[in-house]
Amino acid sequence: MWGRIAGLTVKEFRQVLRDPIILFLIVYLYSAELVICTLALGFDVQNLKLGVIDHDRTEASRSVIQALTGGDNFVLAAQLADMRQVEDHLQRGALDAVVEIPPGFARRIAAGRRVDLGVVVDGSNGNIAARARAYVIEILARFAQERTAVQIHTHGVQPVLRVWYNPDLTNTRFMALTMLAEAGLMLGVVLPAAAIVREKQGGTIEQLRVTPVRAHELFLAKITPTIVICSGAVFPVLFILTLLGIPVQGGIGTLLALTVVFLMSAVSIGVFVATITNTLQQAMLVSFFGLFPLLFLSGTIAPIESMPGWLQAASQASPLLHYVDIVSGLFLKGAGIGELWSHAAALIAISAAMFAGGWFLFKRQW
Repeated sequence: MWGRIAGLTVKEFRQVLRDPIILFLIVYLYSAELVICTLALGFDVQNLKLGVIDHDRTEASRSVIQALTGGDNFVLAAQLADMRQVEDHLQRGALDAVVEIPPGFARRIAAGRRVDLGVVVDGSNGNIAARARAYVIEILARFAQERTAVQIHTHGVQPVLRVWYNPDLTNTRFMALTMLAEAGLMLGVVLPAAAIVREKQGGTIEQLRVTPVRAHELFLAKITPTIVICSGAVFPVLFILTLLGIPVQGGIGTLLALTVVFLMSAVSIGVFVATITNTLQQAMLVSFFGLFPLLFLSGTIAPIESMPGWLQAASQASPLLHYVDIVSGLFLKGAGIGELWSHAAALIAISAAMFAGGWFLFKRQW
């Protein structure tokens, strides 16, 4: 039996290594796409175009403008005379936000009185609008605190904020780890599904039925190259992530072992897809239609806690959800298997369920 499995596995490795498209896809997903998406798809917004209407024109009002534009969040794009000019600039997309400083601003600040600043945000892009609003509020609150030396107290207790694992609160780390997980899921589903369906479509399955090869031996041969190649891709990815400032904090052995478990769950989905499709086109369509719900339910786009209860339960069936938590724990928190075993158990359960379903359907066709 093992001799037949070894022979079939070697044949599958040769087919993968001889296919330039597959090789390019593997290299691209684990290198170029990971870097490009990490740098391009971050939700941290910088260099927003800010307009200012300064009715006060004092040292205090200039300090507000400097506070708003002194960091990476805003650039001063226009100084307007009054609110009548705002609509034209927003319609042309020349500004993302406008801050209006009222007359008497410095005098009211010096007297410790409340001052209302007008803030207008372009809401046509919800993400940018929400970020711009949050940045303006945060910067102005910090300015007011520093200017008036007023500290926040609750029953005499002053809160001191400390952020662990991501002190600068950027989205780059999470996005990079998400792209690593998505690459493994995509290849884990698509490659074995395509390999098995190719045999069905080409008629070689019929020939294998009259040989001593058993169905489980064919399954093992089809999934082994994907697991080995994608697991090996972890090592160059470690180098790329280190260059991006995301070195692994946990054990590399733990990362490799849990990556294999994750890939087993991914290829089990690919095997199931192969058993319910008969052509390569069908397999690709079903694979990609199946990948989207797994992505949406992974918590990488929207928090799991914000979903309805039944979707929160369904999200536990997404391998991506568990692997993103695994790599986040290993790369950002230095977690070990003691903290991550529940995710590993969930991935094993997903693998067992999908392999059982695929095996049952394939045996009926064998």
